[in-house]
Amino acid sequence: MTNNDIYGGLNEQQLLAVNCSLGNKLILAGAGSGKTRVLIYRVAKLIDSFGIKPSNILALTFTNKASNEMKQRLEKLLKISAQSLWFGTFHGICRRILKIHWKEAGIKDHFNILDSQDQLRMIKRIIKSQNLDENFYDPKSLQSFINTQKDKGRRYDTSTHDDETYINIFKQYDSVCRQINSVDFADLILLTYEMFKKNNHILNYYSNRFKNIMVDEFQDTNALQFNLLKLINGNSGSLYVVGDDDQSIYGWRGARSKNIKDFADTFKNVEIFKLEQNYRSTNEILSVANSLIEKNTSRMGKNLWTDATKGNPVYLYEAINEYEERDFIIDKIEELVSNGYKRSEIALLYRSNFLSRKLEKALNSRSIPYQIYGGFRFFERAEIKDVIAYLRIATNVSDDISFERTINNPTRGIGDKTIQIIRDYAKLHSLSLWESINQLENIEINSSRAKSSLKSYIDIINQIKELINNVDLKDLIQKIIEVSELNKHYESKKTEESLSRLENLEELISTAKEFSNYNTHSENIVEDFLDNVALEAGEYQSKPHEDPVQLMTIHSSKGLEFPIVFITALEEGIFPNENRNIKSGFLEEERRLCYVAITRAMKTLYLTYSRDRNAHGTPVLPEPSRFIEEIPEHLLETIKTKVNSKVFTNYRKPSIHPKSFNNNVYSQDNFNDDFSQEQNYPFIKPGQKVNHMKFGHGVILSYTGEKEDLKLHINFERYGKKWLVLSYAQLEFIN
Repeated sequence: MTNNDIYGGLNEQQLLAVNCSLGNKLILAGAGSGKTRVLIYRVAKLIDSFGIKPSNILALTFTNKASNEMKQRLEKLLKISAQSLWFGTFHGICRRILKIHWKEAGIKDHFNILDSQDQLRMIKRIIKSQNLDENFYDPKSLQSFINTQKDKGRRYDTSTHDDETYINIFKQYDSVCRQINSVDFADLILLTYEMFKKNNHILNYYSNRFKNIMVDEFQDTNALQFNLLKLINGNSGSLYVVGDDDQSIYGWRGARSKNIKDFADTFKNVEIFKLEQNYRSTNEILSVANSLIEKNTSRMGKNLWTDATKGNPVYLYEAINEYEERDFIIDKIEELVSNGYKRSEIALLYRSNFLSRKLEKALNSRSIPYQIYGGFRFFERAEIKDVIAYLRIATNVSDDISFERTINNPTRGIGDKTIQIIRDYAKLHSLSLWESINQLENIEINSSRAKSSLKSYIDIINQIKELINNVDLKDLIQKIIEVSELNKHYESKKTEESLSRLENLEELISTAKEFSNYNTHSENIVEDFLDNVALEAGEYQSKPHEDPVQLMTIHSSKGLEFPIVFITALEEGIFPNENRNIKSGFLEEERRLCYVAITRAMKTLYLTYSRDRNAHGTPVLPEPSRFIEEIPEHLLETIKTKVNSKVFTNYRKPSIHPKSFNNNVYSQDNFNDDFSQEQNYPFIKPGQKVNHMKFGHGVILSYTGEKEDLKLHINFERYGKKWLVLSYAQLEFIN
């Protein structure tokens, strides 16, 4: 095979990046520009033209999937075995080095690697051994602190924190790790770096062996990874890094976008190449992306383009409210599918997790399969299940499952030993766990702290029980979040995860208000709400074979592409997200995040926002995102709002006179309701038999509203007449 055969498929910019001389190179690779292809062909070039042995090339990636893909494609390209290649993640390669040089690294042979959960359990044990309160010393916050310090190349003796206890726990944690011969993920890189610093002969060996180092996704490297590369590459190596500073969106977990800018200043004689030809998106989409990201002042600069033919305009939709926004999206999905697109070719992207809830509800109501990529459905999220468990135990004190979920959540000093004593007492006396702790004086619990905490828990549940009868559903959910102190628990952590959980709790308050508005005739709103939650949590996330619509946060979408993309809730406060405005560079990272979202789209892109949205169960009037304002008007095609646009004019109004279904066993001689009938649907009409999971068989008497607001008046055989909202009711229509 000739060189032309191997490299014939590369464009001009790619060829320049592949055929360059040895030395330090920075490849600025725009979204969809074929960066993985360039990396693979560059490795092939080193082997094929420069005569470098595969075993003398080190290639570092951020996922095992990317590493394995590179190996397979290189094997296919050069017809060689990948066995001798040092291709892997930073952690994987450092583990390989430490397995050889464990003694020099100051650890023992056959060390274990702690995963994130192992690490968290160890930190919890240390907190407990020091008699510290987990509400003040949150294990996950401590875990984040320890890992962040290590990612900066620091041990406990060079770390700083306002609270000296953090440093002491870090010290104990490191000590325990050595005792049990274990290392965590951050240790793999830090131990390797420290070992190289202390052992010049080992460092020289690897520097001489790996004269050619390749790095993918360089914009995602942290401070320690950057310094490790600097150490191994030395003064004479050839470091070839591929990255895109415009796609650096992981600052909250230690990635430094400035590593790309610092590269030219840190390494010798750096040559820079730009990959700007895009193979994914249309020029219309790329023009929008370019016009947005050029507002960032700290970037190195590039301009994406494509030679593809003219595509669809980028559409901008302004909704009157969030319900109209989601209806527009769902209507468009149905239209696109009817035009031949697969549902799985359509992605709904949002800045924060809480925004999925209304989309999920709308998709469920239209029976459209969907999948939350890289996450859980709204009602399956831990913090939502926690609040619901508090409500369940307050309404049903025999619910032992909810009792066990809430008794020490958030942590209040009630340990596993105490809970087991309560279980044993309950079993012995045939009581529920709640009934058992109300006989606290008869249970042999020695810990005064545990007894005090159990009394506090009893007070919390009793408060909720009293609230159930005295406040509306929205206020009830808000009060549960407050009296349980779940909000304080997450507010104290100040992590990306805790912020997301707080947003979900706020969305649950809005959900409760919405449910109340749709169920004004409910005889027991709390019970109906709990039933609805159980139904929504139970069965809806679809499997791949069902061709589901893809829902995901923008962070989860990185590296993916879809023919059709909707970016939703482009509003100030949501995107850019004001909750994340806690450090310098916030706005530029948010803008990069929007750029990443835009460049996921291949053929058609919709940008949507609402002029009215519920927050904490209260209507707010948000401004459109500044990111919309930063895109020139001529690059966007505005879709005008259509109020009540979906009118069913082809269906005959069925008679609602009682005589029309007098023969039905569920019919009533007389029924009148306070609602008028506004729209007619072909499968929803008076006399239609239905089945409900809880209420059983019934018959529709009348209905009102349309779309998400459609309410049905149903006479159930065992429960009598009830008003149900179709989108919540999960009815089965019989024949």
